[in-house]
Amino acid sequence: MPTKLLYLLRHAKAESANATLLDEDRALTERGIGDVKKLANKLQKKELNFDVLLTSPAIRAITTAQIIANTLDHRQHHLEVEKKLYHASPDNFLTLLAGLPKKASRVLIVGHNPGLEEFAQLLCGERVEMQTCGLIQITLDLKRWKDFKVDKFFQMKIIN
Repeated sequence: MPTKLLYLLRHAKAESANATLLDEDRALTERGIGDVKKLANKLQKKELNFDVLLTSPAIRAITTAQIIANTLDHRQHHLEVEKKLYHASPDNFLTLLAGLPKKASRVLIVGHNPGLEEFAQLLCGERVEMQTCGLIQITLDLKRWKDFKVDKFFQMKIIN
């Protein structure tokens, strides 16, 4: 059976929420930028690349995705901003994955907690905690994304 690799990345450390700033507009902190650059370099050394990068529309998620994409020399037209990833439920993730092209074998989703953790737990059948800039890989025995069903648990590997 062909394998698809799904990578879930929580955005890097962002500014604290406050009354004068919309949540979607929170930027990465200096620490967050440094953390995602370290992760991007680690991925580059492993020669890891993605067929599709999906990101939440929040500034902190877009910036995280852009740093990864730029470091990996990823073609920008494959970096897609997806509104459904902001405050995403597991069903939002499943809907997005079902719409991916068959040829996409390695997919990175940049998003937020609690949605990322809930989705990972659904897929892996165990409690998953994702810190900022946390990255996990989930191996799916799957030929086409549209056939994806959560009818068994999948193998998870913590990358960062």
